[in-house]
Amino acid sequence: MSKGFWLVSTTVTNPAFAEYVDAFQSWINSVGGSVFAKDIDGQTVEGNGGKLSVIIEFPSKQAAIDAYNSSEYQELSKLRWANSTNTNIIIMDGGVTH
Repeated sequence: MSKGFWLVSTTVTNPAFAEYVDAFQSWINSVGGSVFAKDIDGQTVEGNGGKLSVIIEFPSKQAAIDAYNSSEYQELSKLRWANSTNTNIIIMDGGVTH
């Protein structure tokens, strides 16, 4: 089974975003996910995106979807929304299917 990933970009607008990061770290571990890569100065070369780019790995695409839709994450995301803009989250399968 292929891994699942969140591809995230956002622009941090408030230092209180650190509260989200702290809470997110504990939560992500509890759902079997892990931060695969992070760049605080990502360069969007096409489209609209933020400066913070993160790739989060899950055991499967379905696990990534379930994590995003969980009530725990939906509550946690309120803290992210309050302290960032230009957020894009893409959930994708880690396998090559074409």
